[in-house]
Amino acid sequence: MRARTVFIMLLVLIFLVAFGPALVALISQAIAELAFGCQVDLNRVIPCIIGGKDDGQTFYDLGFLIWYSYLSIPTGRVLFAIWLVAATTAFIVRRRSAPAKT
Repeated sequence: MRARTVFIMLLVLIFLVAFGPALVALISQAIAELAFGCQVDLNRVIPCIIGGKDDGQTFYDLGFLIWYSYLSIPTGRVLFAIWLVAATTAFIVRRRSAPAKT
């Protein structure tokens, strides 16, 4: 596998670590409100009947994942800084080891 592919895959994973909890919370709220017409609130569980089953607690739990962003975004920043140093180092090493074109 080429180094460029590895660095791109790592960058995508860092993005998912940093913004994953917020994305899950926002997408679950959008699904609950737009697709099923349910209200989502982080203060209390609001009943949401889908197919005869109350899924209000599930949407409440998924919405609560937004609070994990306070940990995941700083973690993503640190991982991105490490990635940036590694990518810059790999780029410099590759440029220096490449044969000179005449």
